[in-house]
Amino acid sequence: MSELPAFPNLDHLRKQAKRLLRDTHAGTSEALGRFAASLPAARGLSLPALAQYPLRLHDAQSVVAREHGFRSWTELKRYVEWARSAATERLSRWLRCVFEGQARERALALRMLHAEPALVAGDLWLACPVGDVARLERALAADPAFANRPGGPFAMPPLAAVTSSALIREPEFEDRLLASARLLIAHGADVDGRWTDPRFPDNPLSVLYGAAGRTHHAGMTRLLLDAGADPNDNESLYHSVESEDLSCTRLLLAAGARVAGTNAVARSLDYDRPEALQLLLARREEPVETHWLHHAMLRGRSLAHIRALVEAGADLSARDRSGTSVYAFASRFGREDVMALLRERGVIDLLNPDEAFVAACARGDEAAAKAMLRAAPDMLSRLSEAQLKAMPQLAAIGRLEAVRTMLALGWPREVKEGWQATALNLAIFSGDAMMTRLLLEHGADWRTQHGYGDNALGTLSFASQADDLGDNAPRDHAGCAAALLAYGVPMEAFGRYAFSEEVSDLLEGERVEEPEIADG
Repeated sequence: MSELPAFPNLDHLRKQAKRLLRDTHAGTSEALGRFAASLPAARGLSLPALAQYPLRLHDAQSVVAREHGFRSWTELKRYVEWARSAATERLSRWLRCVFEGQARERALALRMLHAEPALVAGDLWLACPVGDVARLERALAADPAFANRPGGPFAMPPLAAVTSSALIREPEFEDRLLASARLLIAHGADVDGRWTDPRFPDNPLSVLYGAAGRTHHAGMTRLLLDAGADPNDNESLYHSVESEDLSCTRLLLAAGARVAGTNAVARSLDYDRPEALQLLLARREEPVETHWLHHAMLRGRSLAHIRALVEAGADLSARDRSGTSVYAFASRFGREDVMALLRERGVIDLLNPDEAFVAACARGDEAAAKAMLRAAPDMLSRLSEAQLKAMPQLAAIGRLEAVRTMLALGWPREVKEGWQATALNLAIFSGDAMMTRLLLEHGADWRTQHGYGDNALGTLSFASQADDLGDNAPRDHAGCAAALLAYGVPMEAFGRYAFSEEVSDLLEGERVEEPEIADG
C-alpha cells in the first residue's frame, strides 16, 4: 500500500490519477496492471481486454485511492481535507465519525486515529470514546466526580461517550470500551444518565440508547441492563429494531421494556423483518393499533407481516384518517394477496368506480384502467387527495408497473405525500434509479420543493449518505444522480450539496472533461 505524506496534497493526487489514465490510454502495461489490481470492475480482465475497457478519470481516481488504502476517491478526499484542517476541526470531524458514523465513517475514524494518535491525548474525556482504561483509572483516582461530569463538545457524561462510540464495532476497541464502561459504573457512573444531541435538542438521550439504539451492541446493552439501567427510556426499544441483529431488542424486552407508547411496532414495519414484529407483538400490552395494517401496506411489507398483525388481533374493519378501509387500502396498493386474506376472514368491500380505477392502476392493468377512463373521462379529476397520493406511495416502494400505468394515463406528477415529497423525491430517497428515470422521462420536476424546504438534489444528498433506508431500498443513488444528469439537471446545481462516496465519485468523473487529462 502506498503511503500518504503527513500533509497530503489533493491536487498532486489528482495529477497522479490523470497521469495514470493517460498512460493507460497509451497502452502502458504497468498502468493497465494497476487498474487490474485495484479497480473492482477491472478484476479478472486480461490486459488486452482491459485496454479496450472504457476507463475514465473517476476510475483512475478510484485506483489511486485504493492504492493508498481507501475504498473510494471521496474517502481519500475526506481524509486529505481532514489532514490539512486545523487541530480543532480535525478533532470535531473525528468525533462526528465516531458518534454518528456507520462502517465507512468508522474506517475513516480509525485511519485518522492511526495517523494522529495525539488527537485524543488532550482532554481526559477523550479517553472515553476510545476506551483508554488506563487514563480513565488515573482520572477517576484523581477526581471521582469525573464519572458523571459531562464533557467534550456534546456535553456527554463519560459513560454515554463510551456506550455511544461506534468504535465498539471494531475488534481492537470492543474489549477496551466494555472495560471502560465497567470501570465507570464501578465508580458510580449513572447508568440512567442522559445527554442532549445538539441535532435533537428536544429529545434527551440515555446512556442505554447509545448501546441498544445507536451502536446496537448486545454486550454493552447487557452490561448496562445488568447494572440497573431502565429499559423504558422511550428511545432504546424503538431504535433497537433498526438493526438486523435483534439481540438488543430481545435483551430490552427480557428486562421489562414496554412496547406500548414507544411506536416500536410501527418502526419495525419499516423493515422487512417479520421476526422483529413477532417479538414486539408477543409482548404488547394493548390491542393492535388500528393503523398498523395500513402502515404495513404503505411500507410494502409482506403477507407474513400482515398475517402476524391479523393473528395478533388487528381490527380488519379499521379505517385510516381519510376514511379508507383496510380492504380498499389493499386494493389501492394492488395487494391482491391481502385482499384474498381479508376475504378469507369474511371482510370484503365493494369498490366504487373511483376505487376500482385506482386498483387497476395499482395492479399495472393499463387496459382495464383505460377502459374505465373511456367510460368516465373525468375520472382523474374526481379522485380524492388520498387516492391521488397512491402514485407517490407506490413509487416509494418500487411498484414500477403501477407508476408506469398511472403516468401513461395522465396522473398528476407533482402530487405530494408524507413529508410533502413527490414521487420523484421518494424514488430518489430509496435510491430507485429505474423509478427515477421513469418519472423524469414523464416530466417530473426535480426543482419541486419538499416539506424540508429543498428539492430532489437535497433528497439525494441526505439519502445517499444515510445508512437506515429500510431493507428493500435499492440504494442506487449514483444511478439516480446519473438519471438526473441525463435528464438535464445542470452539473453546477449539485455543487452546494454533499453526497455519498459513490455519488461524489460519479459526479467527480462527470465534471472533468477529457481535455483536462492532457494538462496534468
